[in-house]
Amino acid sequence: MAQFFSESEIIRYACFGYTESRITNLSSSKFYVMEKKVLNFAIIVLALAISSCSKKGDTGPAGATGPAGPAYKGAISGHVILYDQYGSRVYSGLNSVNIQLNGAAAINGDNSGYYLFGGLTTGDYEIATSASGYASSFTNKFQFLGDTLNRDLKLSAIPNFSPLSMSSYAALSLPGDSMVLTFAAYSRARNCILFVNNTSAVGSQPANYLLVYIKAVPANQTKISFVIPAGDLYDAGLLSGSTFYCAAYGYVTGDVSLYEDLTTGKNVYNAVNANPVTATGVTP
Repeated sequence: MAQFFSESEIIRYACFGYTESRITNLSSSKFYVMEKKVLNFAIIVLALAISSCSKKGDTGPAGATGPAGPAYKGAISGHVILYDQYGSRVYSGLNSVNIQLNGAAAINGDNSGYYLFGGLTTGDYEIATSASGYASSFTNKFQFLGDTLNRDLKLSAIPNFSPLSMSSYAALSLPGDSMVLTFAAYSRARNCILFVNNTSAVGSQPANYLLVYIKAVPANQTKISFVIPAGDLYDAGLLSGSTFYCAAYGYVTGDVSLYEDLTTGKNVYNAVNANPVTATGVTP
């Protein structure tokens, strides 16, 4: 008759096993019954383990946020780089550029344009840069972690020229308005920039324009013309028959002072002459 193991023997066998001599001495029938019970027992234990690990119902609330990471020390440094209205490097006056970090008192770089803000801790920083005769610029908020972070700062000169006049005509070849601008003759190529708005408060700042166009003025040329497409005016919300307002400025070549206004998502154009010409047009 087959022999059976007690429950304690089965558990002991499942957890620790038997020695080879003990297993050898078992009758085949006894060992078979014992092995089958051990297998059943293991299946039950495994099922209980899986059941206890499963999660039912809604997810619980998130745990508390851990403490902030450590603050490190370091510096932000770099060079000021200046350009004239034609996009060429300028190497004088580099030590007269005002540099402000997070709105604090301005510092100046050395004769080579090198500047350094030392003893800074981990955090968010922004840099404002300005100099006489140059368009101010702004570096939007960036993260500083530690060590030394290099940030070069670039400024473009404010142009010393502006258009002499601007007129608007109904375009003949394309649906839109044809703009004609005149300039004093000059031996070098230049740029002009045109802003369009739906009110007379039109200009280079984000709140004062809907559309912007940059046009080249070839050397020795005194007149340029181009068409503002009707589709651009419609896309800007200007309905057919409505009046739009334009302002044109002398503009630099390769504007490095340009930066984005994060509130509006538009660019800030500071490298423009202070004497624009204006005109009005009618949306086709």
